[in-house]
Amino acid sequence: MRPHQLSIRNILLLTVGTLTLLIALLVLGQIYTQWQRLARIESLREATLLSDRIFDAEEKLSEERDIAYSMLHASDGTIINSLRPQLEDSRKQVDEILRTTLPTLRKYDFPGIGNPLDITEKMLSDIEGLRRQIDKAVALPPEMRDHDLPQRWFGQATAMLLQTQDLWMQFITHYTGIDPIVTLHMRFKHFLGIIMEYSGRERALIGRLLVKNADPTPQEQAQLLQWQGAVDISWNISGTLADQGGLTPAITLYLKDAKSHYFTIYDMMRDIFYIPRAQHHGASYPITVDFWLELATQATDSLYTLKAAALKQTHNYMDSLEAKARREIIADLLLLLLAVVLSFYSFRTINRRVIFPIHSMINALISATEGKTVSLAPLFLNRQDEIGQLAHVLHVFQKNAEEVRNAQKASALLAAIVQSSDDAILSKTLDGIITSWNQGAVRLFGYSTSEAIGRHMSLIIPPERMEEEYYIVAQLNEGKPIEHFETLRRHKDGHDIDISLTVSPIHDASGNIIGASKILRDITTQKKAEQELRRYTMALERSNKELDDFAYIASHDLKEPLRGLFNNAKFLEQDYKDKLDADGVGRLARLGYLCQRMEQLVNDLLYFSRIGRQELAIAPTDLNMAIHDITSMMETTLTEKNATISIPVPLPEIVCDKTRVTEIFRNLITNAVKYNDQEKKVIEIGCLNEVQTKSGIEKQVFYVRDNGIGIEEEFYEEIFRIFKRLNEEDDDKKGTGVGLTFVRKIIDRHGGRIWLESSLGKGTTFYFTLTQGAPHANAA
Repeated sequence: MRPHQLSIRNILLLTVGTLTLLIALLVLGQIYTQWQRLARIESLREATLLSDRIFDAEEKLSEERDIAYSMLHASDGTIINSLRPQLEDSRKQVDEILRTTLPTLRKYDFPGIGNPLDITEKMLSDIEGLRRQIDKAVALPPEMRDHDLPQRWFGQATAMLLQTQDLWMQFITHYTGIDPIVTLHMRFKHFLGIIMEYSGRERALIGRLLVKNADPTPQEQAQLLQWQGAVDISWNISGTLADQGGLTPAITLYLKDAKSHYFTIYDMMRDIFYIPRAQHHGASYPITVDFWLELATQATDSLYTLKAAALKQTHNYMDSLEAKARREIIADLLLLLLAVVLSFYSFRTINRRVIFPIHSMINALISATEGKTVSLAPLFLNRQDEIGQLAHVLHVFQKNAEEVRNAQKASALLAAIVQSSDDAILSKTLDGIITSWNQGAVRLFGYSTSEAIGRHMSLIIPPERMEEEYYIVAQLNEGKPIEHFETLRRHKDGHDIDISLTVSPIHDASGNIIGASKILRDITTQKKAEQELRRYTMALERSNKELDDFAYIASHDLKEPLRGLFNNAKFLEQDYKDKLDADGVGRLARLGYLCQRMEQLVNDLLYFSRIGRQELAIAPTDLNMAIHDITSMMETTLTEKNATISIPVPLPEIVCDKTRVTEIFRNLITNAVKYNDQEKKVIEIGCLNEVQTKSGIEKQVFYVRDNGIGIEEEFYEEIFRIFKRLNEEDDDKKGTGVGLTFVRKIIDRHGGRIWLESSLGKGTTFYFTLTQGAPHANAA
């Protein structure tokens, strides 16, 4: 019995799969490592932010301790009041930082951090109690205060600072192993905190001496010198850490500035407080406590600035770490993807180029031996290897049989398409004998296939149209193309049919024209629709002409009697003015005014009827020049009404009907002046690139804004009705009420729309668009 052997396909696939799996495992391990590092860096960033918050709390608590310590020793109420705002600000910041930071720290389940947190919160509560005692004490005269309170406060606040530093150390210890550079940055900021702490103690002690106008005791001078030594050491260590952590290039200026501030103050105070002297300093110190705290605050601010610069560099460095980790993850992912793609490509290549072709040709050979159809993919034939040669031999074997079968299939398919077509398709010889007749021809002309085949084309061609058939034959014999045309053909029952005719020549094997094929489509319905459309068009043109004639005649015939009434009213007023009382004269004047108003209404109605029918004179238009023309014409009115027109930004040049668009602006400006009760009337004209409306975003929106009387929302649509006036009883605002109707009509003709926003007593803004008013190519 032959032993079982693995196929070539299985061996190849197993090899490729094993290699792919090994590569994938290696890359995934690298991705997992980088992902963990990225997570540690992100947690380090969060820890750094929390560390900085704790650091800020220490700074503000030190500042609060020193200010309150000075206030408790001050006897002058002015000094206490001047220090109180700084004290309140420091307290507020300490509470805000610790109240948000301490609960956040509890989320970190680190060993040894719980107890320091409890102690810190307890000390914060004690600090709050001491604050209340301090507020009560500074309000009393010095002799009535608790003399132990300053030392209790200083000791408690200092203990709180030390506890906060211990909490910081307990927390940050868990992150020092992630990155050595960030660890150096954190230690640098830690020593900045030490500098601030001992500087704060100096500030508190010197502040107390200043407010009490007392000499330092030898013990206090020793403390000052001790604290100064700690500060000097911290400056040296922080400089070294800055060098090692790469901070120096970025923070050199800030470091020099902070050291300069501190040592300048130290030099100023050295002879006064640090050097032991036998005699009293004098009646008073050369500086006040306010000035001293101001100097100390400036030094502290320079340390804040140094810390901020260092923090920025730390964040930049961590950004670079995160970016590097992400780049490495992306690179590993791309490598994994490449391995998968290569693996897939290898599988696909083995199957397509080796296994599948071999199986296909084996099956083809088996089918060929059984007399079945043999088919090969063209890809096998194009190959230059052994598989391609084998495929070529098999292809030659099947070619002739396939050609015969394909020709039979194509003929049957073509016949099926012709028979199932909705159009009439037929063929004929050059002498006009019908040789084929599909079902579409049966439906169109009423003759069955047996009735039509063998008959002459005159069977369906009216006698008066036979010349077309002779023309078609002549064109075919000359080899000229026959364009599509429309004509008439006759149904079996004798009625004519409008058809669309397409003719194509039929060639024999030698290329000679032996006949023609025709495709005929019934277009009777289309022809009737065209005739109906022409009839409607002619009726519409006639109606428009009659409407124009009517409008002209009506306006002319109406104006004539109106002018007669007006003239007679004037004659009566002039001739009988002495004989009529005031009421009669007023009525005659009123009659004249109504005649003039009626004539204006007729003119406006005639103009409105023509707006919609006259063609627009579309051309590039500079809207700034159009507004200038309007203001020039209205100069007198604008001056009399104390009205000004402003254009904050130059208007664009657009393509529109200049005359019509100018009329839009003129009407809106006129209304803005007319319906305005302000002493100074302001009209603003502008263009917005886009405006959000209830129906969507509108592009290139023009507006005219005024500070007039405004319009109630219920009349927003009413004002656009022809002859509608909201102030008909106001003689100062007389008009026919067609201005806004004209405006909307002109905007409609330009494909745009108009709307408004208004507030009673505050003004109105009209917005409108002009779709045909697109920006001109030369517009600014």
